[in-house]
Amino acid sequence: MLYVSLIFIATFAAFHYLALVLHLYWIYWWADIIMHFFAGICGALATYAVLFDSGWWKLWQKEFPSILTRMLIVFVCVMIVGVAWEIFEYANGLTDSIEGYALDIAHDLIMDASGAIFALWIVRRFLKFF
Repeated sequence: MLYVSLIFIATFAAFHYLALVLHLYWIYWWADIIMHFFAGICGALATYAVLFDSGWWKLWQKEFPSILTRMLIVFVCVMIVGVAWEIFEYANGLTDSIEGYALDIAHDLIMDASGAIFALWIVRRFLKFF
C-alpha cells in the first residue's frame, strides 16, 4: 500500500510541476479542481499507509477497532491538510479565482473530501485492506 501511495504522490507532484511551469492553473480554471481531487486521493492513500499499514496500527488496534473509525481518522487527516493548504494560499496571496475566493475555498475543500472518500472507497472495495 505504501508503494501505491508513493506512485500516486510522485504522479501528483509531476502534474503539479507541469501545471506550474506551463501556467495551467491560470489558463484552465478546471486544473485546480482536478489537482484538489487528486490531492485528496494521494492524502488518503498515504495517511492510510502510514497509520494503518505500516505496523503502527498494532499499537492502536484496541483503540480504533472499527472500520468506520479508521476511515474517519483518514478523512479528518486529509481535511486538516486541505485546510492548511488553503491557509497557505491565503498567506501567500494566491487568492485570485473566477468564482470568488470564498467559493474557491469551499470548492477546493469539497474536491479534497471527494478525493479522500473515493480513495477510501477504492481501498475498502477493491484492495480489502480495511
